[in-house]
Amino acid sequence: MQSVLRMHEVTPMQKPLTADEIRAAAGCRLPDLLVPNLKVLFCSLNRGLNTAATKHHFARPGDRFWPALHLAGFAPRILAPNESHELLELGYGITSLVRRAIATAHELAPSELVAGGRRLAWAVSISRPRWISV
Repeated sequence: MQSVLRMHEVTPMQKPLTADEIRAAAGCRLPDLLVPNLKVLFCSLNRGLNTAATKHHFARPGDRFWPALHLAGFAPRILAPNESHELLELGYGITSLVRRAIATAHELAPSELVAGGRRLAWAVSISRPRWISV
């Protein structure tokens, strides 16, 4: 697994972000990846700052989502964050309970999590997945 993670980490998506670019992404939003009749809808708790800054899902350097997706057999290869649209062609989507990008989950208010439940119900009504992975 370590070699797989290393391969992913050295695949350049774009120039490295500056600390200012990452901080500036706080509160930004990124569209969900949803189409009808998904096989699986992957749902994260919230969007991270790297995700918001790059406008690509699970974009933090070293994020394990993309290698795990491949190793679990969901993707034929390790996708880079800027290839996330390819998930739709494979029958998979991405959403989150809270769309607002934050640095840590401690920044979430209980009311945001309650609203996130309604948001997830909406995403499920749009995508009608066979499975949901949270």
